[in-house]
Amino acid sequence: MKKIFYHLLLIYLLLSQTIACTPTITEVKEEIDPSIVPSSPTLIEVIKSESNWLGRFNAGDTIIKVQSAKEVLPEKPSKAPDLSKLQKEQGKFRLVSVGGSLSAGFRDGGLYRSGQLTAFPHLIALQMGVSFTQPLFSEAEGNGTGYKVISGSEPLASFKMVTNNLGVISEGKETVYSPFKENTSIDQFAFPEINKGLQYFRPLSLITDGSYKYLNRVVTSEITTKFKTPWEWIDSQDGDLFIFELGLSDLVRYLSLTGGGGISSLDAGYVTTSREFLLMRSVSKKAKGVMLNVPNVAEFPYFKQITTDKVTKLGVKIFVQISVHSEHFRPFDPSIDRLLPTATVEKLFKGELKGEVYLKDTDVLSKEDGDDEVTNIISNSYNQNEVTRIAKELNWPIVDLNSLYKRIQAGGYVTDDGISINPAWPKGGNFFSADGVYPTALGQAVIANEVIKTMNAHYGIQIPLLQTRFFVNK
Repeated sequence: MKKIFYHLLLIYLLLSQTIACTPTITEVKEEIDPSIVPSSPTLIEVIKSESNWLGRFNAGDTIIKVQSAKEVLPEKPSKAPDLSKLQKEQGKFRLVSVGGSLSAGFRDGGLYRSGQLTAFPHLIALQMGVSFTQPLFSEAEGNGTGYKVISGSEPLASFKMVTNNLGVISEGKETVYSPFKENTSIDQFAFPEINKGLQYFRPLSLITDGSYKYLNRVVTSEITTKFKTPWEWIDSQDGDLFIFELGLSDLVRYLSLTGGGGISSLDAGYVTTSREFLLMRSVSKKAKGVMLNVPNVAEFPYFKQITTDKVTKLGVKIFVQISVHSEHFRPFDPSIDRLLPTATVEKLFKGELKGEVYLKDTDVLSKEDGDDEVTNIISNSYNQNEVTRIAKELNWPIVDLNSLYKRIQAGGYVTDDGISINPAWPKGGNFFSADGVYPTALGQAVIANEVIKTMNAHYGIQIPLLQTRFFVNK
């Protein structure tokens, strides 16, 4: 009996220990971190196939936690500046931003919440102490359209795509971005890839133009019923100060999709008929304004990464289409031709094209006589003739973005609070983001300070400068 008793006791003790060590259902349930929510692999592949930025030179995917506003933004100045010289009614002030990718905070090849929060117009609003409603992606979808991080640099820059917490869904045969639901009234009318004339809610002829997706996040059926174009919608807005940054997105898209072929989108011009300047004229009747001119996009590092040495090492014979509609080709000439990082050139560097390789006009930026695309892409004429003329007419100051970029890219640029700005890319720099075109948070802060300096000098106000050191590594 004793043996049976001890045997049963041993079994009881073992069972008790097992039960005690077994976690409850609540304990085994894995908590989901709301800042790291994966996306469907199928959706990710569709996003890459649609996007000129996210679809090329991919080396895989990655996950990055969505940052909070406190992590990416500095504290507001302790005292708001006197804006009485700009405001129309005491106690009220509205800042309105009109622009493209740069003003929207597009960076690293995508539009996402941290980039939006550190866009230069929002940083300026913080320093002015005024409210500024942006069409932000929600925190749950804070990685927005997805974006890039640098994976490698040789022979060309390669990337991994951030794929968690996206604000993208499949709808029919294409993707759409999550609508902005927090507020129907916004102050930031800045949309990546939008044309400088703000002519279309959805361009029918430009199949490759995805700007309507950014607009559709904000634009309701009521808006498109009331207004025929974004131009009319923005013109209806009332504000005290408007910041205009237009033209940069056009040149980036133009160079990315056409290789500089055809006619530059900034060659349209006469101030009397250019849509963006007609809008500025209309706005000037009810508000103050400031304008940013356009830098030389062809000198941005993303478009200059394919050097002559890299082309020589390929060991292939390259022939270039004489013009966009021509059936004739000529030998590649490194003294006048520069390869652009297109889908075809990506195949070339992956070794998928061998022997004699025939590239289209869109794959090359050329200075050939009779087809000088480099001249077409340079914004000097637009800045000197168009922007300068309208600014003088309206008595608005110009932020010389073109000169600022030249100074930064020449090296040795130091901010007012002592931060060295390095234009190196894809590694070692701090001004250009992973896409090699649009600026980092630090770069946006540098641009914001340049705008603030220009406004302070022209309008006799004292908006405090940002401490750029806060944005290092943001």
